[in-house]
Amino acid sequence: MMAPEDKDISVLFARLDDLYRSADQGLLGSTSFLSPRELHFAMMHLRLGGQSTRVIEWGGYDEAERKKLFILPEYMEGVIDAASFSDYGFEIGISCVSVKGSGYRALSHRDFLGSVLGLGLERDAIGDILIYAEQKPRAVIICSVAVADFICENLKKVASDTVSASKAELADIVLPERKFLHIADTVASARLDAVVASLLSLSRDKAKNIVLSGYVEVDYEMCERPDKVVLAPSTVTVRGAGKFRINSLSDMTKKGRIRLDADKYI
Repeated sequence: MMAPEDKDISVLFARLDDLYRSADQGLLGSTSFLSPRELHFAMMHLRLGGQSTRVIEWGGYDEAERKKLFILPEYMEGVIDAASFSDYGFEIGISCVSVKGSGYRALSHRDFLGSVLGLGLERDAIGDILIYAEQKPRAVIICSVAVADFICENLKKVASDTVSASKAELADIVLPERKFLHIADTVASARLDAVVASLLSLSRDKAKNIVLSGYVEVDYEMCERPDKVVLAPSTVTVRGAGKFRINSLSDMTKKGRIRLDADKYI
């Protein structure tokens, strides 16, 4: 399921086991913000342990990529969303901060993230950062409640631009348009090397070497098998080249090739 040297995932598993024990004692357990890869392995770990029936994922809004996992006590097993936690006396623990630039320069996701982490915060205290393409750069930073005030008080610069930060309401979030580069192609087969070759516009041999070198993940698990069959929907990540959403691999052409429909995250 994972490489033995993946210590961060091992620590996550231990944390989940602790939270589940706390839930058995009647407490609502919560992780910090997890990446999509961490979420993938966390849910796999909980399913293998038969512990996935009392789990809710939430990152502040429905389409969030970075989320917290909440482990529910038995008496909350029927709860299906985080909005109901308050009925049991528990808080979600997620807040958000609106950050506005002066318009002096364009600001990227990397600029906002780098400046926030430059305040000394850990990455797992920060959820998604939503970037809005307006005349003046603006972002909404999803974060743990514990750091929201700190960000508001201390985030004065993003890159070389002066910014202002203030707390906002999760309920008021309007999602920016998510941008993808659509890829429509045909492949000789659904093998991973053929799919990667198409996604990156490379030869089959070069794509095969990339897979064998351990640069490719399928649904956040490293795969070094060029002959692995890619199923849709799935996520293929190529280190240094980006992340791709495989929407479909279907419909044979008259020449016997398979139609690939995918999107590259940009």
